Amino acid sequence: MPSTAKQSIILLDRHWHTGDIFELRCSRPPDFTFRPGQFVHVACQGTQREYTLISAPEEPELRLLIKQIPQGRLSVLLATTPMGTELGVSAAQGYFCFQPSKREPCFIATGTGIAPFIAMCASGVRDFTLLHGVRHPSALIYRRELSRAAKHYIPCLSSPGPLADENQVFHGYVSTYVDTLLPPGDYDFYLCGLRNMIRDLTHLLDARYPHSHIYSEAYD
Repeated sequence: MPSTAKQSIILLDRHWHTGDIFELRCSRPPDFTFRPGQFVHVACQGTQREYTLISAPEEPELRLLIKQIPQGRLSVLLATTPMGTELGVSAAQGYFCFQPSKREPCFIATGTGIAPFIAMCASGVRDFTLLHGVRHPSALIYRRELSRAAKHYIPCLSSPGPLADENQVFHGYVSTYVDTLLPPGDYDFYLCGLRNMIRDLTHLLDARYPHSHIYSEAYD
């Protein structure tokens, strides 16, 4: 596949949120622009992949949220390559961006699908409902910032795990919460996560909230 990464960025810092989820902080090319929710192609040693920017448009550096996958060549490289390494980056792409309307925004993410919502929150989006589905509490990254910005922040845990504020946690999948507990209404749904989740949840939302709008960003 021809590389779409036409500009260079420098790896400045790597922060591990969990044993397999980390954040990269990189330099920002001159005149680089993007909207919260957009992604870039990142290239290293001839391999490239799409990652969503989690920084706000006015930040002086670029930040990326990455899950290390044992079979994922690029994620393994980015997890170990030394500081100061030059990476390739494309122009920002994609249309999964917040569109204000009279309907209530409801963000639904699984795993690192939370990335575009981190960027939207960092850019000033407020008063949304957010469902974040993860297996374990440690994967609820940026929980403090997101819960402060949200009207309702609901962690959805699919595996047992203690949390200090247990009464604010839903034990089950995001689809189960939507099917049983999300109040009736007209929403703007923003879905980001695995393709199967997006497909199944879209069918559910079409049936239960027929006058709502659905925006989605899927990954494999």
